[in-house]
Formats: sequence, C-alpha cells, structure tokens
Amino acid sequence: MVSDMVTPLQPRSGLPPGYPFDFERQVTLDDGRTIYVRPVVPGDAVLLASAVAEADADTLYHRFFNPAIRLDKKRLRFLTEVDYRRRFALVAFARGEGVAIARFEPAGEDLAEIAVVVKPEWRQVGLATALFDLLEDAAIERGVSRLEALYLPSNHAIERVLEKRGFGGVTVEAGVARVTKDLGPKPAVAGGTSGL
Repeated sequence: MVSDMVTPLQPRSGLPPGYPFDFERQVTLDDGRTIYVRPVVPGDAVLLASAVAEADADTLYHRFFNPAIRLDKKRLRFLTEVDYRRRFALVAFARGEGVAIARFEPAGEDLAEIAVVVKPEWRQVGLATALFDLLEDAAIERGVSRLEALYLPSNHAIERVLEKRGFGGVTVEAGVARVTKDLGPKPAVAGGTSGL
C-alpha cells in the first residue's frame, strides 16, 4: 500500500532543481513493515557508497553483473545527481537506513531502462513491486512509452517480479536477459495541436 506522507528523511534544504515532491511516499509492505520512499538527491552519495561497500557479492553481481564493484566519486555523482525528467531515481528508507534504490535511465527515444536493488532482508515483501509501480508512474508522466529491464537469467526472483509487472519478450544476449513493457502512447502536450 502506497500513500503520501512527509517524513523526517526527506531533504528540505538545498534541493536540486525540479525535485518532485509528489514522489515522496510511505509504503506499507506485505509483512506490515513501513518504509519511506523519496527521490534521490546528491547528498545520498554517501549512503549509496556505504550500501555498495556493505552489499553481499550476490546482490552486486545481480545488479552490476560484477560481484566486486566499487563506485568512485564520478559514478556516485552520476547515480545521485539526476534531472528527475529523463533520469529518475528513488531511495527507500526504514529506521533511518537505506534499504532500496530504484531508477530509470534513457535507453532510446521514448525508451528507458529500469532497475531496482533491494537489500536481502527487505525482499519478497512487495518492496520491489511498489518501487516498479512508482517508477512506471514517473516514466508515464515524463513521456516514456516503453520500459526495458536487463538482468542475469539466473536471477529468477527479479524475473518473476518483472513478469508480474507485465514485462515480456525475453531475449538473451551475451548472458544478459532483456525484457520490455509498453506503457502506451506518449501523453499529449498541453497547448499542442492534435494533428487532425
């Protein structure tokens, strides 16, 4: 269950231009635990660096296709400094700790690549599904008409989540599976012509 809520984990000063307050949420998971979701901000770089340093090899391998990745300052900036339009990311918190991050990046005209990473102890309780739902809403609002996800074929958990979310058309190339989902036509731009 996703609802709007103000939380103490939301940054209130020095927010980047275009920060989308409407994506701040409280989410109640299937097991009754509550997490807070908000758009990523540059200050989350420290949190992300810590999460990657502490992540188990399996989590890193399934997200980055590399079990020993380390993020330098340039990569951390790239992951936490987004424009909230073409590049969009959300962070989930519980008890003051980051427990998941979700994002989409442009991958072509009206196409975005979507990815979600959830800490092991927060999996299989609906968190990934809730984050996919929020990313999909953000993508539709921003004119993305198709999403794609890349994952390792051995990652059956994410395969099931993506299938339930309507992704299909699996192709495997160089050991990486790719699925897509059509979101529908691009929304009409206010003040534009109908083309009729």
